[in-house]
Amino acid sequence: MESSADLRRLQKVIGYRFREKRLLEMALTHPSYDSSLNNYERLEFLGDSILSAILTEELYRNFPDRSDGDLAMYRTALTNGRFLAELAREMEIGAFIRTKAMANPQQRDSIHENALEALIGAIFLDSKYAKVRRVILKWYQPLNERLDTELKRTNPKGRIQELICSLRPNAVLDYRLIAETGEAHERVYSVALYCEKELLGIGSGSSKKIAEKNAAFHALEVIFQRAKLQV
Repeated sequence: MESSADLRRLQKVIGYRFREKRLLEMALTHPSYDSSLNNYERLEFLGDSILSAILTEELYRNFPDRSDGDLAMYRTALTNGRFLAELAREMEIGAFIRTKAMANPQQRDSIHENALEALIGAIFLDSKYAKVRRVILKWYQPLNERLDTELKRTNPKGRIQELICSLRPNAVLDYRLIAETGEAHERVYSVALYCEKELLGIGSGSSKKIAEKNAAFHALEVIFQRAKLQV
């Protein structure tokens, strides 16, 4: 159990002081440390949805001229596991996680990501939506710079290709143009991404290239969400 001084230090780092310390302790407890309902899994489930809602609203407000496909791509970039793990490391949250499962770098990324989402869920339960929103957006500042950096190093088409190859070595990805709408000077293209006969994702954009990228982002989001639900 962390000391009171440790918990005070963590609360200072994350920018939130808990009224109910039990929620904070639960958010820092990996299932390998406590297999009962006192670990962070339920809080992680809640925090994942809260984070998505907050970023969806913020991106909607910040980018009034972008399509829903672009906004979905931005949200995926800011909620992917690697990004959340890095955000958790910036705040040194790993030093406070109670776990017996720190086995490899990938697993450590997952643990950092899950603990961060659990903290979000815990803050939400301990306060109100407006408060947790302020705390999270402060973590993400400067949001536009973080988004630009993440988009530059993210290659969704390459990532989905690697992922599908690892799962189905002989499978072929197929990007299909399914719709073109709007006037000639403001055309919107919609693309569906298939793996053989299975629809993986759909994306839209002002060019076929952007639409394909958004379809790949959507496919990654769906696959990762499925994997999360199966764990």
